[in-house]
This record gives sequence, structure tokens and C-alpha cells, in this order.
Amino acid sequence: MFHLIRCGVTVGKTVPESVADNPLVFATLTAPSFGTVHGRRDQGHRCHPHSRRGPRCEHGRQRTCHATHGEDDPALGQPLCPDCYDYAWHLVWQWWAPDLWRRFTIALRRLVAKALEVPATRLVEVATVQNAKVAEYQLRGVVHFHALIRLDGPRTGDGFAAAPPAIDADQLARLVRDAVASVRLTVPGVDAEDPSRVLAFGRQLDARAVRTSRRTDNPDRVLTPEQVAGYLAKYATKSAEDTGVTDNLHHRRIRASAYSLTDRAQAPGTDAEGPYELLGKWVPMLGFRGHFASKSRRYSLTLGALRRARRRAQALITSCRAECRPLDLASLEADLLADEDEETTLVVGHWHYVGCGWASEGERVLAIAAAARAREYAQWRAEQRKARESQRHQ
Repeated sequence: MFHLIRCGVTVGKTVPESVADNPLVFATLTAPSFGTVHGRRDQGHRCHPHSRRGPRCEHGRQRTCHATHGEDDPALGQPLCPDCYDYAWHLVWQWWAPDLWRRFTIALRRLVAKALEVPATRLVEVATVQNAKVAEYQLRGVVHFHALIRLDGPRTGDGFAAAPPAIDADQLARLVRDAVASVRLTVPGVDAEDPSRVLAFGRQLDARAVRTSRRTDNPDRVLTPEQVAGYLAKYATKSAEDTGVTDNLHHRRIRASAYSLTDRAQAPGTDAEGPYELLGKWVPMLGFRGHFASKSRRYSLTLGALRRARRRAQALITSCRAECRPLDLASLEADLLADEDEETTLVVGHWHYVGCGWASEGERVLAIAAAARAREYAQWRAEQRKARESQRHQ
């Protein structure tokens, strides 16, 4: 994944040098607030020293926190009041986050077309928007997206044309911010008693031109393409277990709420094919059902091409070691990444009847009995799973 993301930024591996001059933006899209949580503030400031709604919530808990949390503080990401935290909204947003990202890419293409003064349907004749994004879990158990967004020229045979000069990296960053702010997605409720919701991204948004922005840990150093590629590759390796202690009270309540919403979605009288029918299957991912790393088709090469090149390289290394020959893989990169043009396919040009059904009555009886036992076992497994879920909810 690192090489896939990196070559779309620093070129190489069949990606031409002209891509390095195209506008590039590093963006972070976050989730909105579902309730006040403990966090670290800039320059050592206190967590939540003030509250406009009074010192205590309706459940009698403090709305303020005067602590300065350390990096390993177990309170980070935990709600100040778990009863005030909207777990249903949290899970619904997490469930629809992939659709929000898709809406964002559509909105961005429309804004780019407007800036270039062309119809959105004809944008591909002038420019294309490529991206590579990864999803990272925050400590509060919700994902946010890190993305590299590149503006290329019109579609060509290899898909890597020079970008139109009318939009530079800074203007592309402004268009990204405008697209994020404009995205809205209305989703249905879990059941008839649950109202529909209008989802959006959070107000915390970072969209900066890569070659002119500054690193947050050292403002005196320019954020280089190699660094952002490394950041995205690091985020792509994270999972739900990397959000800290996944067995804390907050994460347990997220999982319990996911099971509760699943039961409501599967209750008699609800839509049998509703959008939340499979929410329970994604409880280990805290309700997130999207890909943790994805890219647009023409951002760079594919993972399949990288795996194919790795297999070819390993075969060459083994052969050269056996024959005690030197090997320069760098000079063979183009050959290793080449398509498999010489692959052959066996075509059967004639057919003849062999037979159908079972060879004997005994085989037919055994097959029917085996199928009946398989169905009984599947029903027993389903009953056991429902019993465990019922006990967990109690």
C-alpha cells in the first residue's frame, strides 16, 4: 500500500514524471461531534475548562474537565457523560461514512468543473480528479478519512496527463474545503420510531497543498510528498484495535448499541431489506463497513500489478541465486510491472455427453441425508447465536 500511494505522489513504477507537477492536496475529513469527549488540546491547554450550558448535565455529571491529558491517558476519547453521548447517531454516521465520501468526490468534481467553466458531464475532456484515501480510527471509536487528492489532465491512454493551468494546488485545496462543507446525506431511521437523519462531515477539516504546507510537528519543515505518502500508508495499517483499549466502557457501549440497533432493524414489521439489516456483522469494526484503503482508478498502478511484479522478482532472485549470477532489479522494473500479454487460455472446442445425476440409488440417498444434516446444523448454529445475543443484551 505504501508503494501504491507513494508512486502516485513521487512518480515511478510506470507513473510518468509529469504527475509530479500536478496540483496535490493532503486532506483530513473528520466526523461531527456526538457528545463531549476527553481530548488533548494544543499547547498544553486544559481539556474542557468551560461549558456554555452550565457546569453539570441533566444526568448530574460535570460538563467541564480541567485536566491536561497525557498521550497515554485512558480517559482520552471517553465521553464526559456516557448518557449524553448519542451512540445511535454515532453508529448511523459510521455506517454511512463510505456514502458520505462518495458524495464528497462527486461534489468536488462538480466544483472543479465549475472553476474550469465546463459542464460537469464534460469534465473528463478537460481534467480528472484522482485520489487515494485511508480511514483511521479516532480514540472515540469513529473513523476519519485522510486523502491525497490530485488534479490531472483529461483522460489519455495511460491516464496521466498534465493538469490544466487554471487550477493550482492552493485553489484545489479551497475547492476541497468547499466540497466537504456542501456534502449532506439524508438517511432513513432504523425503524418506524427512529427519525431520518441528515449527515455531514465534521467542522474540523484540514486541506492543504502538499508542496507549500507545513508539518504540524515542525512548522519550519515543508511537508513533502514522501512524508504524506508515509502518513497514509501508516494509517492504512491501523484497525479498530488501534484506537486504544477497545474493551473500555465507551467501546463496549458502542458495540452494545450496534446490537440494539440491529435487533430493531430486524424486528417484525420492519423492512426486511433495510439498510441496517447487516449492522450486527460489523460490530468488530464498530459499525464501519467501508474499505480502509482505496484509490481512484487512475491514481497510480494497482495492487495486482505490484503483486505480479513481486512474484516475478522472487522467481528471478531464486534463479540468480541458484546460478550465482548478479541481479539488478532496478533496471528490470518496467519488465516486472509489464502486463501479462503472453498469458494463454485453453479453449475446449468440442463437447460430449458424460452423464447426470447420481451413479446409484445409494449415492442419492447419502447425498439427501448429508444435505438434511447440513441444514439441521445450520439451524442449530443460528439458534445458538440468537441465544448468545439475547444473553448479551440482558
